[in-house]
Amino acid sequence: MPAVIIPSRGARPRALRALAAAAVLATAACQGGTDAPAVRVVGAELSAPAPLVRALDLTLDRPAAVTVDYWTEGDPHLRVRSASAEHHALLLARLRPGRSYQYEVRGAGTRGTFTTDPLPADLAGVSLAATGERSGPLVMLHLFDPAGFKGYAAVDNSGRVVWYWRTTDFPFGMARRGNGNFVFLDKGRGLLEVTPAGRVVHELAQDLASREQHHDAIVGPDNSVLFIAFDDRTVDGARVRGEAIWAWTPETGAVVKRWSVWDHFTFADAPAPRGSGEWMHGNALAMGPRQNILLSAHHWNQIISITPDWRGVEWRLGGVNATLPVPDAEQFSGQHTGREIAPGRVIVFDNGVDRGGYSRAVEFATDGGPVRKVWEWRPARVNFATAVGSARRLDGGRTLVAFGMSAGLAGSTGPTEVYEVAADGTPVWHLVVGTQILYRAEPLAAIGSEEVVP
Repeated sequence: MPAVIIPSRGARPRALRALAAAAVLATAACQGGTDAPAVRVVGAELSAPAPLVRALDLTLDRPAAVTVDYWTEGDPHLRVRSASAEHHALLLARLRPGRSYQYEVRGAGTRGTFTTDPLPADLAGVSLAATGERSGPLVMLHLFDPAGFKGYAAVDNSGRVVWYWRTTDFPFGMARRGNGNFVFLDKGRGLLEVTPAGRVVHELAQDLASREQHHDAIVGPDNSVLFIAFDDRTVDGARVRGEAIWAWTPETGAVVKRWSVWDHFTFADAPAPRGSGEWMHGNALAMGPRQNILLSAHHWNQIISITPDWRGVEWRLGGVNATLPVPDAEQFSGQHTGREIAPGRVIVFDNGVDRGGYSRAVEFATDGGPVRKVWEWRPARVNFATAVGSARRLDGGRTLVAFGMSAGLAGSTGPTEVYEVAADGTPVWHLVVGTQILYRAEPLAAIGSEEVVP
């Protein structure tokens, strides 16, 4: 029987009568056994929209919230939830290949089973050896092998693939929009907005002739997609390859050029174009804490901060004509993934192509006075990656660092590997990846809305 609330001494007679009537009705309901019956599933359909996901469509006898648990032997149970409705479309994600699963609609007495397919041969051929324990559940790897798998693969802490997306060419960066969809940059195809169920909902085709997308895409504060594209000009009869940043709004298809190196720099401001005709070679974008935009200029050995209104350059960290010069002994070169992780703190994956010998993750303080190194990490076993790689500061202060070049490739020592490193420099997780190139490794909380059952 439910508790009866006794009103205070000053309550009015009408309020007393209403409360008493409610108590009588509640007592009668308990005594009479008139509790509402459990919700019933009147229709259930399971489909496989992508290799390592299942779509579960449920119809109930009346609107209600739904919780579905699913599991395979030896792994933790996973759970998805859906708010009150009569029809539900739930995604069972983070599945392992070649396994039998059970699922249960909690409180409705509905159960089922399904089996996932094995990985395709090219992806199964990518060896993944993990040791230690990550602070987060998943990592998205950007994999490229000219004779093997090309694309994005999410792996768990044990290095097991639990989701993947195949590209036609190099996997040039990823982002995630506010709706939970992935944005993948495929050098051969262009920009793709892909649901966790593996459906392409929007696409911006690659344009090699006039606006070649390359190296990175991020989500802006207005949920548009910002990406790097070559911006060519003819200078003294020769083609020079500059850079521009564009904004794509997938819902409308609008594409707007937000920034061009030609509007803010001259050849006197930076190193001259190289023999290939490339002047800047932008290779990474990031959103700063003030909605400033960071652009990594590979050929300039410099990270540039662009004002939130796109009208100016706030600062230039490192390299030629830097407004924030880095001490010579700490200068980065050929860097990737420069990010302002907090006001006055910038973390960089420093390939060290001018220095040689080793690559590293390094953090600089730029919050007044000379720029100074405040943190650096490189593995005990030297890894020199002449290209690619990433450094991502995680919640809690750990850092995810990826070395992306296999041994012998363009003078690199290899291997392709990922570390999660504590603030004191202790490696807590290590993944060795058997692929030719690992462009980046990105932390990932979930594929869809799945969660681990506590």
